[in-house]
Formats: sequence, structure tokens, C-alpha cells
Amino acid sequence: MTQENILIVGAGLIGLATARALSAQGINFKLIEKNDAWKSDGAGVCLPANAVSGFEHLDLKKELLAQAHQVSSVEYAKANGTSLAKSSLYEEPLNYQPFVALRRSQLHSILAQDMESKTLFNKSVEAINNKEDAVDVLFNTGETETFDLVIGADGIHSKTRSLAFENSGESEFPPLKDMNVTTWRFTIQHDTSDLQPIYHLGDDSAFMLYPISRNEVYCYAQIVDANESYMQSPAKEILTTLFARYCKDVTSMIDSIQSDESVIIGRLVSVQSREIYRKRIVLVGDALHGCPPTLQQGIGLGVEDALLLAKLLSTHHIDDALEMFKEKRLERISWVIDESNRIIQLAAKGKHWLGRVVRNHMIRKNGPANVVGWKKLLQEDPLNIS
Repeated sequence: MTQENILIVGAGLIGLATARALSAQGINFKLIEKNDAWKSDGAGVCLPANAVSGFEHLDLKKELLAQAHQVSSVEYAKANGTSLAKSSLYEEPLNYQPFVALRRSQLHSILAQDMESKTLFNKSVEAINNKEDAVDVLFNTGETETFDLVIGADGIHSKTRSLAFENSGESEFPPLKDMNVTTWRFTIQHDTSDLQPIYHLGDDSAFMLYPISRNEVYCYAQIVDANESYMQSPAKEILTTLFARYCKDVTSMIDSIQSDESVIIGRLVSVQSREIYRKRIVLVGDALHGCPPTLQQGIGLGVEDALLLAKLLSTHHIDDALEMFKEKRLERISWVIDESNRIIQLAAKGKHWLGRVVRNHMIRKNGPANVVGWKKLLQEDPLNIS
């Protein structure tokens, strides 16, 4: 397969991982990025064991662990700080790999090392003609080129997905699902020597504290917001109001926000389609399975996509590789999407007292929801294609 002509759309985290995975298999590719330079939006990123395993397969685990902050437990608590459940990450199968966190920009730098010369910046796809054995691509530069395979790694709002599936005219394609939740992400300078990841659950809101270094905390907040009432408000002011009844650990983080510009305001959406490829266009990463970050699987699943696809392309004809990729990935990514959505919907039930009772009972009984999900995901090796 080394002579195949492959286009990777998007040089974000998963686009870079895909390029590295293909390169390791001796497969030719062209990597394009619509921006004029590297761009890494976001605050922090949390990597469960399967994500760290993926970086080991990419031969980047040493670099990752040198920059990342390892955590040892996960706790769910009420808004007032009262613990609901806590799980150690040193128990099987969770101890398969370290659980780490770091700035998103640091992770991008790890993946981008030695890749700048292999990336074409200021280049994007304007139109495609997806045929049975090739894809004709029209770029923003006016050039047209034919590829044996196009890999869409351009995020949850993927233009590749839109061109290949939504606007193909071949079948009805479901849009992204709005989860009716507004989010805020930011980092705060704070001593983390006594801090492990903790998720505070309010009524229809939640606030996560996740250490990403010895002196930095990644904060993530969310609230049910069907009418998008909080999307345009000054971030610090609205967070102060919404989370005023939370414990001091939370309110002190909000008080420490230096400027509204340092807070990333977002909206939880989820991919509804389960169409992994069509003809000679395949999706990876958030373009394929973007969903709420409740299981922290955006990077983990995306790196798995990259590694498995490269492995299959190295030993099989493209059409066979794509079908095997679909067979191997469909159940796993579908479960992650559905479970991530379910946890968000369960959290929303906390707006009513009975919903809070049921939600809190389930957490006390089963443990932190993300830990339960990680245990299931670690029961199989997603790269096993024997």
C-alpha cells in the first residue's frame, strides 16, 4: 500500500496522529491545514489509559509522560463538596497505563514535532467528487488533484463530512445533535499537590477540577441551557452567579479568572450518524465520533482510529481496509457516543429533586460514571485485527 496517494484533511491532534501512523507504515500522504500556522484551541486535555496506550504505539509515550501530570484517583461530589464516590486509578484494569493530563497546546506540540515540513498550510477542500476508486478534490487554491483515499480529520464540524455525506445527495444525513448544554473551559494557576480530579455535581450544572501540572488546574463547567441564554454573557460574571452555591474549591477557581478572554465558551453537540466511510472518503477523530467529553475519549478514540486505519491500509487493499475499519470501530465508537450522551442527559435530570436522588444513588452504587466507562473500554484491544 506504500504507493497509495492519500489526503489527510486537518492538521489538528488527530490529523497529526494519522499522519504519524501512516508514516510509520511507510504509506504516502499529503496533510493539509486550512489555517496559516499551527492552531491549538482549548485549555486542558485529560488522557485515560487507552489514550496513553495509543501514544505508546505512536512511540510518543516518553515525550507525553515528560510533560503530562499523572493522576491517581477520580471523585464525584455534590456541589457542596460532600463526596458521592471515589475510585482509584491504580486498580485493574485501570492501571494498564497512567492517567494523565496536560495543556492541549503541549499535546499538539508533541504530535507536531518534525511535522511542519510535511504540512501544507492555508489549504482546504472546496469541493469533492467521490468516486468508487478515487476522489477528485478541488482546493481553495483552485488546484484539482485526484487521491486514492481522503481521510477527514477536521473535527466535529467537519467540512469533509459535510461534503462527503450531508451534501452528497445520496441519502438523508442527520445533523449534529445539540445537547442543550453550555460549557466553559479555562485553566488557573493553583498548587495541585493535594488535588486529584474531582467532579462537583449541582442541580443541572457541574464543575470539574483537574490538575494538569504541579501548579495548574484545568476547569470545566457546564449547565443545561436549552435557549443558549449564557453563551454571550461575560464569562466570569455568569460563572460567579451560576456557581455561587458551590463549595469554596469551585468558587475560588472562578474568582481567580483573570479575564473573560481566557475562558472558552462552548456548546455540547454530538455526532448522530454512524456512517464511517463512503466510497473513498473515511472519517477519523471528532469528525467521526465527536460527542460530549464525559468519558474523555476525544483523543483516545481518535488515536485508535489513526493507528488501526494505518495498520489495515498497510496490509489490505483500500476497499477491504475501509470495510474492516468499519467492522472494528462501529460498535466501540457507537457505545462511547451513546454513553457520553446518556451521562449528560442523566446529569440534566438533577434539576428536579427526584432526579438528583436517582442520579446520586446510581453514582454511590456504581462509582464515578467515567471510571465505569473506562473499565469497559479497557476490556478489549481496539488494535487487535487478528
